[in-house]
Amino acid sequence: MSRPLGMLALITALGAALIFTNLDDRYLWEDEAETALLAQRVLRFGVPIAWDGRDLISQRCGTDYDANYLWRQTPWAQFYVTALSFKLFGADTLTARLPFAALGVLAIVSLYVLGVSLFGDRGLALLAAAILVLSVPFLLYVRQTRYYAIAVLAGIWVLYFFFALVRDRRGALLGLALAMTVLFHANYLVFFATAAGLALAFVAVWFETRAALRLIGAVVAALAINLSWLAIFEVRGKVSYTVADLSVQTFAVRAWQYLSWTELYACSVVLLTALVAARSLLTFGRPQQQSWPALRVCVSLALFALGHILVLSAAPFLFFRYLVSLLPAFALLEAAVIRALWSANRLAAVAGCALLLFVDRADLVHASLGSTPAKYVYEITHHVPGPIGGIVRHLRDHAKPGERIFISYGDLPLRFYTDLEVRGGLGCQGFAGWPLPDWIIDRFFRFGTNERGSSPGSAEDAERTHRYLREIPVTRYDETRLPVVDTVWENIPEPNMHIYRAPTDGRRITVHRKVLP
Repeated sequence: MSRPLGMLALITALGAALIFTNLDDRYLWEDEAETALLAQRVLRFGVPIAWDGRDLISQRCGTDYDANYLWRQTPWAQFYVTALSFKLFGADTLTARLPFAALGVLAIVSLYVLGVSLFGDRGLALLAAAILVLSVPFLLYVRQTRYYAIAVLAGIWVLYFFFALVRDRRGALLGLALAMTVLFHANYLVFFATAAGLALAFVAVWFETRAALRLIGAVVAALAINLSWLAIFEVRGKVSYTVADLSVQTFAVRAWQYLSWTELYACSVVLLTALVAARSLLTFGRPQQQSWPALRVCVSLALFALGHILVLSAAPFLFFRYLVSLLPAFALLEAAVIRALWSANRLAAVAGCALLLFVDRADLVHASLGSTPAKYVYEITHHVPGPIGGIVRHLRDHAKPGERIFISYGDLPLRFYTDLEVRGGLGCQGFAGWPLPDWIIDRFFRFGTNERGSSPGSAEDAERTHRYLREIPVTRYDETRLPVVDTVWENIPEPNMHIYRAPTDGRRITVHRKVLP
């Protein structure tokens, strides 16, 4: 085995260890449970159906499925990937996350291939792969039962075939169309953001008429392949809603937020600028060291990320998760800067790399010093109890088959982990004719009912639910306070919301069990 391939094997092994360790310790949170439940419906019905006659899967007050309960809120690739894992290995926390974790490991190897293709430098490609492995947001997201790992992997191959296309490589047009199709079926918002990023990079850096025709051909082919799915997912209606909701102010606020998140959690533009300036000073007056690793490629990657962020800023939902497919591009940019600095001063390159990878910039903003990788390693080497885990264990010990549960938030994980009938949450499922619940789990009630982008009807349903709870005779119930803090989300991967270790202070989970008929 050659030395670069040996190093790649070590980096990939490290990545696999960081991704797979304690993969099933924390329970599925709401979004993951949605994927797992719809995967089970795929195994039962062949397609993701939100209603099975008893349980309703929804987080958007019933707007995430059509009149026949066919799921249309998000693309289906994640459901079929999870369903395949359930079919082969059974349904539990580990098997729900297993295929996405494997795709995350494959993304590490794919990034090395992309780096060699773009820069012709195996050392730089290895460094980019190592940076991705040590990117905690990357690790958090590929450990989720969600589309994120698919988007990261597809995004890498989109870049590979895009650059192959502008260089007129054989098979690039078909490869780009297929990679974009996979990305579309991971997340169509990320698909359109990626297309915009490619267009900006191409027009600004690579524009040439024949290459433009090839790029247009790839985009048209991808759209033609997925034309019917645009109707199934009701993309046109969502675009219309987005345009109606958009204003200069909201666009600016979202753009600033995405740029801030990029700086804090993904790629520090401030630090990279400082490292580029340091390299310029160190090589001043030494013309033989003025070369830069594929400068045109670096500019293209930066413009690609910018175009991606601009499209996201026009969308009504604001989450770091939509930036995840940019992490490989950021890793390549960081590797290029470190590689250039290495040729000028190795100590400065090592120091710059350490600052990029190991210092928690969000902590610095709050005047404290922390290391995100250290927090992550603590999490995967310790048991981190969460609210869903505490509730599920209590129900397994005390609930009887056939009992009914009302929970203000967290209905989807309870449906996955128990066979009890559960209502509540964000699905706006009514209570008319539903018997008095055997269990009431009162957590935080609801979010987003008065915000832009909130589900139509959610505010009205919130009021109906409040009335329903006020009418329940609480004297019939015993109260038990569980020894776990209600952190709201069991295992949310958003860097600004993720909890690496269980808090000791805070509101405890309280459950009420019906004891009087």
